[in-house]
Amino acid sequence: MKSESQSAEAQMDSSSSSSSSSCCKRKAVDSLISDSGEKRERLELSSQDVLSVKDVCDLIHYITLRRSHSMRKPSWFGVGDERVSRVNVMVLDGLTQSHFYRYLSIFRHLRNKYSARWTLAPSSGDLLTSDLLSAEVTVCDRAAETHTALPAALRWHPVIRRFGLSTAGLSSFLLTQQEMIKQNYPVKGGSGCEGFVCTVSDSQVTDSSPLFGLDCEMCLTYAGFEVTRVALVDSSGRCVLDELVKPPNPIIDYCTRFSGITRAILAPVSTRLADVQSRLLQLLPPDAVLVGHSLNGDLRALHLVHPHVIDTSLLYRQEFGRRFKLKHLAEVVLKREIQSEVRTGHDPCEDALATLHLAQYFIRKGPREVVEDHLEDLWDLEFPEDHDSDHAISSNHRNSPLRFGHALSRSGQSAVFLGASVETSGSLSNQQCRRHQCSSDREVVCVYRRVVQSYTLSVLKFSSFRNTLNQTEAMGRHLHQVCERLEQMCVLYVGPLPSDATETLVNRLLKRCGRLRTIRLLHYTHGVHAEVVFEHLEGAQLALEHLNGHQINDCIIKVRRPVHDLCLDLDERLSERQNDPLNAHVIYVSNLSSKPYRHEDQLQTFRQFGPIQHITSTAEHAGKCGRHAFIKFECADSAQAAVGVALQIGNRKLSVCHALTPPHMTSWAHTHPVTTETSPDRAEQGEECDERLLERLMKKLDARVGKVFRALEENCLSVVILPGHRSDGVDHAGLCFIHIKQSD
Repeated sequence: MKSESQSAEAQMDSSSSSSSSSCCKRKAVDSLISDSGEKRERLELSSQDVLSVKDVCDLIHYITLRRSHSMRKPSWFGVGDERVSRVNVMVLDGLTQSHFYRYLSIFRHLRNKYSARWTLAPSSGDLLTSDLLSAEVTVCDRAAETHTALPAALRWHPVIRRFGLSTAGLSSFLLTQQEMIKQNYPVKGGSGCEGFVCTVSDSQVTDSSPLFGLDCEMCLTYAGFEVTRVALVDSSGRCVLDELVKPPNPIIDYCTRFSGITRAILAPVSTRLADVQSRLLQLLPPDAVLVGHSLNGDLRALHLVHPHVIDTSLLYRQEFGRRFKLKHLAEVVLKREIQSEVRTGHDPCEDALATLHLAQYFIRKGPREVVEDHLEDLWDLEFPEDHDSDHAISSNHRNSPLRFGHALSRSGQSAVFLGASVETSGSLSNQQCRRHQCSSDREVVCVYRRVVQSYTLSVLKFSSFRNTLNQTEAMGRHLHQVCERLEQMCVLYVGPLPSDATETLVNRLLKRCGRLRTIRLLHYTHGVHAEVVFEHLEGAQLALEHLNGHQINDCIIKVRRPVHDLCLDLDERLSERQNDPLNAHVIYVSNLSSKPYRHEDQLQTFRQFGPIQHITSTAEHAGKCGRHAFIKFECADSAQAAVGVALQIGNRKLSVCHALTPPHMTSWAHTHPVTTETSPDRAEQGEECDERLLERLMKKLDARVGKVFRALEENCLSVVILPGHRSDGVDHAGLCFIHIKQSD
């Protein structure tokens, strides 16, 4: 009776530990470090114990609509998202958190490429794909009123659809790398750009970066169009470069009508293209932004790659990809005549200055004011006469729910869903969501790589794992086996113990290493032994290292792990968890004092190894502190140094080891009991769910995640969902991986 009550108390303590952990709010900062050791991206999330599918949907809504609507930023998402251009979501249907950690070594891309890993409440894999576009979006009232009050002429205008209503700042109008590729701009490593000169460019362009207007005149040679004159003006409008250039190839046509160049003008010129390239490299600072009208042709003629570009032909955009001529834009917007018919040829200084002023005007005014000011004289559209009544009607429906699919379409964006079975709301048109049913996961990847540049939001559903388990009818049994393998890492056998040993004695002996989940005394062995399950894997590891050979009365005890087929690869699995990038900065400390004033002093001693980001410690009782804590350092070297030092404060010796439990997990142990005996029907289970087949499936899934990740453009938000599973009344949590892709 006493043993049962003490075991129950241990379980209650474990529950209270989890509960208090859920109430404890901490700051989790996950950063991915490149091979060279430089920081690539820091993804900062304020801790929320478990994310839900709705949380993920809210994040996607915010990222895709924040420029066109005043969206509320999710409270748990703290990363700087100003440059995020697209969102990609991958759903690995049927997988759980337990699957990921059971096959941790196989999931190479998921483990190393994603800087944030978050526990996800179990849900159906279909929930995200079916509800995402039809879900209501949360927008600020003022933004909703402003948007619904707009006449259709503004609401559906191509400029508003591309840039939104409130976009401001120079950096908001830069072409993305994918837009540059689509518009045939020269890019580093791009097709046809071999031998091109790359400018010295800074990746951090800001709204205060300098603008430079650029324009070239061409002639026709045997090699095609080549530069004959180059002009560059700075942000103040001063011409800093105006050079004639002699092409290397024989000239067929001087194009005098447009270029103003004749044989006589070019005859004495000795300047070559390489000379002009050198001058441009000297004149352009690292954060320079080049402005031009259809600038892709000028840069290709100059054999020059520059990543920061504003194209005025794409600022003042029309429907169906049509473009205004520079002469017309200058006349209507700037009230200035350029490219006069009375003069032979164009003046590139004049054209470069016009493009500069057009860009500065657009940036200063903002897209909405530009469209309103020039709706009639530039786009030949009119405000409807019944605009007031339209406003009144809109106001009556101001409180009607705004669906994400419609909001996405209004902002000029589109979505694509790819998978074996993709279901979305029937009320959404193909313009709002393109659905493509694929016969296999391989086809999902192939189709996505073809259309990656065409959609703002892409959702990919991989179903091969669930389909395989459904065929074997072993989903619940296999998941139980996976969880059991993870739980076995926290199990230890301790003994022999004195014949009068109690659970209290075992708890007193082992609690210095970590919090215990259950204790079971075994009297049917030679001498009394105990089977103990630790709350955290770190506690079991410390007990194994420090208590083996400990003497109680006349008994020298041994601490051992279970010996059966589930534990044969245990050392390898422990090594994988120690090398998990998520734990590189984290250590586990045990045997702390539970008195608050001493507890804080003890934790402060770890600051000698380096700056600490946060400390996670769980209170055991009111007025007392937890005896065990996870400490996250800012530097991985600090964590390494702390593990290698034996610390003793007063008469209390602290035990330290590398963290093995990911920060988002509360425990490796689940709610169902651990089975340590080999099951007689295990061979039959192995036939139904062949382990090698499952490993191959996991490897293929991870490889496909890697292929999709490589296809993503820079500054794309990538989200991977492992939905989790509910089986036999037990919730098996999922996982959510988040990363903003940066250039390598």
